[in-house]
Amino acid sequence: MKTKFKTIAGILLRVLLLVVVVETIFYFMTPPQFKDIGYLINFKQVHKPVAEPGFGFDEIDPLLGYEKTPATLAAHGFKLESNCILLTTTEDTAGCYNILITGGSTSDITLYPNNWPVEFCALLKQRGIKAKLYCAGVGGYSSGQELLKLMRDGLDTGPWLHISYSGANEFFDASYVSIFEQGFYETEFEKGPSSWLLPNTVMFMRDMFRVNHPGLRLRPNVVMPSAEFWKKNMRLMHGIAVENKYRFIGFLQPVLGSGKFDQPMPGHEDAVARYKQGYPALRQACKAEYLIDLSAAFDTCKGNVFMDNCHIHDAFQQVVATNILWALEEKGVFEK
Repeated sequence: MKTKFKTIAGILLRVLLLVVVVETIFYFMTPPQFKDIGYLINFKQVHKPVAEPGFGFDEIDPLLGYEKTPATLAAHGFKLESNCILLTTTEDTAGCYNILITGGSTSDITLYPNNWPVEFCALLKQRGIKAKLYCAGVGGYSSGQELLKLMRDGLDTGPWLHISYSGANEFFDASYVSIFEQGFYETEFEKGPSSWLLPNTVMFMRDMFRVNHPGLRLRPNVVMPSAEFWKKNMRLMHGIAVENKYRFIGFLQPVLGSGKFDQPMPGHEDAVARYKQGYPALRQACKAEYLIDLSAAFDTCKGNVFMDNCHIHDAFQQVVATNILWALEEKGVFEK
């Protein structure tokens, strides 16, 4: 019995040594850009979880990151056109103004059904303004994703007016690749060329059978200063509007700390600190004729306006919609 045990142990030891030798050889053959996958065990892949998108997203958009599928949106009763949620002020849509609305979660009516775009649609209907509203706001989007959404889908709506309502998300994700998207790509990319066990050996075998990404590496995400990122994207969206002969108005959204509501809420102190540091530059940018500063829109309101650092209670959504309509009327946007 002892002899058999020694024999088995000897075989296992030889196999283990062989595995170590093979892994060592392939480790030194591994291209430099993949050296961080580890040796014997790919700890990075073992411990790094798949990014959690949040917001109930269930689809990866190859350009814009996480979204909800058209089927999910339709199941909740939303009508879609040009990959945007469509609201109308009239059943007879002939001769309607096509109004494109972009932004993040504060403009996403799938997250907040009583959001300001819905109130804005109701106000236009009260004034007898025939309009089709293409709501393209998606939770998590910064102005960078707004710009990409405009180029891919928004122009297909044939906009007469483009409204951007943004400013908050730049202070958490000032890049053209969303934090959700980058996290997903990093995780999936690491899964692609190797495995958690014997990563260098597996990589070599996959490369030999041509099932790897040959020599590819994922470039680190490029992040800009928040204020410069927002101003750049507002300027680009305005330029696209000029080139395509429609109107663009960018609204700087109110956030906790941008007006008189400057007391940090528990858990949001960091966000308020970021806004206080960066919002003066955004306000300064609103001197451009195509930008309007709404950051103090709630200064005359009574009660608890904000639910968190940037989202507001339903009762105050009409304040946003009304201020946007007043600003557009003051600029003569709806004059014939």
